[in-house]
Amino acid sequence: MYEYAHEILPNLWLGNVKASMDEEFIQHKRITVVFNCTKNLPFSPIIPIKYRIPVDDNLEEDEIRNMELWSGEIALKMMAEYKDGKPILVHCMAGMQRSAAAMAMMLIAYLKIHAPEAMHMIKSVRRIAFHPSANFGRSIQSFDRRFHEEILPEINRGYRIKSE
Repeated sequence: MYEYAHEILPNLWLGNVKASMDEEFIQHKRITVVFNCTKNLPFSPIIPIKYRIPVDDNLEEDEIRNMELWSGEIALKMMAEYKDGKPILVHCMAGMQRSAAAMAMMLIAYLKIHAPEAMHMIKSVRRIAFHPSANFGRSIQSFDRRFHEEILPEINRGYRIKSE
C-alpha cells in the first residue's frame, strides 16, 4: 500500500500531489494518465496523457458550480481512459476533496451506482477522502441525479433490441 495514493478499482488510483510527483510510484504502477484536479499544480514530465480539472477547494460558489458543469466531461473522459485499460491517477493537493469528487463522478457513471455508494466506496479505501465532509457534495449529487434521470435512460434506450 502506498502512503500518498490508494487504489479504488484495479489500476484506478486516488492520491495527492506527492503521488503525482513520485516517479517510482508512477513507473511501478505503470500510470499513463493523470487527472490533475487543481488550477496550478504541475504535471510530472513522465506522464504521457494529462488532463486538468481547474478547480480550487475554497468552498466558493463558482468553484462548486464549475465542478458541477464539468462533471459529465470528467466522468466521460475518465471512463474512456479506464475502459482503454490505461492505469490512472486522479489527484489534487491533498487527495481529499476535488479528486475524490471527480473519482465519485466516474464511479457513478462506470458502475451505475448512486453518490452515497460511490463516496462510501472511496472512503472505505482512502479514509481521508471527503473529510470532514464533502466540499463538492452538491456537485456529486447533481451529477448523480443527472446521470440516473437523464443520461442512463438515454443510454438504455439506445441499446434496446427491437423485436420483430
